[in-house]
Amino acid sequence: MTNVPYPKMMVKYFSQYSPVDTVDDDSEKLAGDAESADPRLKPRTLRLWLTHGILICTSVLSFTLWMRTPSTRLRNDIPSIYSPANVAIEPMIARFNGTLNFPSIYRGPPSPEVDAAWNRIGRNVAPVRMTHEEMLKAGATNLRSKVRYPDKVGGGYMASLEYAHQLHCVNLLRKASWLEYYEPADISFQTTPETVRLHLDHCIEMIRQNIMCNADVTMITWYWVQGHTVPYPNFNTRHRCRNFEKIMDWSLEHAIHIDETEVIRSKDTVDLPRHQRVTS
Repeated sequence: MTNVPYPKMMVKYFSQYSPVDTVDDDSEKLAGDAESADPRLKPRTLRLWLTHGILICTSVLSFTLWMRTPSTRLRNDIPSIYSPANVAIEPMIARFNGTLNFPSIYRGPPSPEVDAAWNRIGRNVAPVRMTHEEMLKAGATNLRSKVRYPDKVGGGYMASLEYAHQLHCVNLLRKASWLEYYEPADISFQTTPETVRLHLDHCIEMIRQNIMCNADVTMITWYWVQGHTVPYPNFNTRHRCRNFEKIMDWSLEHAIHIDETEVIRSKDTVDLPRHQRVTS
């Protein structure tokens, strides 16, 4: 689909009022004396007081209603989960390209170039380190079961960023859609059919949970398009995103390159029961 211009709908709200005429003290005193002497000026005084009264009542009512209105800021004020990578979060506006035949290095028939692109953003991201203090800030409690690095690389606990696992899952589904290419050589498919199915279902479930957790409320508008007899959605929408490259740079900078056989099992290590639902 050819990109359809994105409608800009920006509405500004202004509250306006007409200020009541004011007079200085001397003028007010003279006006008061004149009104006392001339009964015909009393209606003007009544109108002035009535105007002030209406303005005050309106202000009080507006303030009361404002105080009783739930605050959007407070509704969205959910504490974020601590991560040492939070320092790498940089908001940005990006436009998605949802055109059906949009060329992308991440799509199309399998090739070394496509695999290299997916490996760069997901598979080749090594674990990072979290200190004891960072673990506590993140809400971890079961530290005796967590994997620790040896002192020769600085100690700390092994951790990885969620985005890498999510992209791994998307990539696994992509590979499964080209099974005749990946099945003979990819390690993900060199196991029993039951295990492959379990892995795929796990990834689908993780993606579902992430989409529902970050439910995107960006509006997709519909258009009349040449060649279509029914309305057609424009998926080329603008989104408030995070600068992915900056987060990935942080993960690469803090990556700990060590063989898994070198991690520490302390004497007080407590193994989690198999298939236990780990909460922290």
